[in-house]
Amino acid sequence: MKPLKLCVKGMLVVLFCLAATVGAEARPRLSVRAFDNKTSGNVPASAITEMMTTELYNSGLFSLMEREKLDYVAEEIRLGQSGLMDPSTAPELGKIKSAQYTMTGAVTEYFYNASGGVAPIPRVGGAALISNTAYVTLDIRIVDTTTGEVVYAAAEQGASNQTLGGAVTRYGGFASGKIGGILASATRRSVEKHVESMRRYQWE
Repeated sequence: MKPLKLCVKGMLVVLFCLAATVGAEARPRLSVRAFDNKTSGNVPASAITEMMTTELYNSGLFSLMEREKLDYVAEEIRLGQSGLMDPSTAPELGKIKSAQYTMTGAVTEYFYNASGGVAPIPRVGGAALISNTAYVTLDIRIVDTTTGEVVYAAAEQGASNQTLGGAVTRYGGFASGKIGGILASATRRSVEKHVESMRRYQWE
């Protein structure tokens, strides 16, 4: 009985691996291009591109093709051709898969508002309540690389709020927020909205 059980378990493992491979191959191949900054401010467009790429990878919607860092791949290929690598494991030319779709993006809104005031407190000075709200909008397009057709185009805004309290003494100064943190949170919400919208599209 034991050999039979081992055989059945082995077959199940093989079937699971084959199913995972087929599932990965069935997903459409997508390349993500570096996002552009269309605002007048200093925007970490590269970090936003990375955030989108990671979220897409975790979603399982696409098989992601690296395009922005192909120089590293080319370096590995040149190293393999130099004879320093084992030929059986060295990367080869012509093995890089083409992308069925490519994504371009632009940051069109990236700012925050701060509002609040100071309530007077006798002998202390006052208490401050400051509310910081960040807004980030990403315009995304996905293009079919075979036909040039735009198959997805949307602008999604993400917002994040942080209310901070702190004592204002008679010498001045009060608690300040980490604006970068709420901008990152707003960006993630915009990214998540886009990915959720992409789930509703029938990808081929």
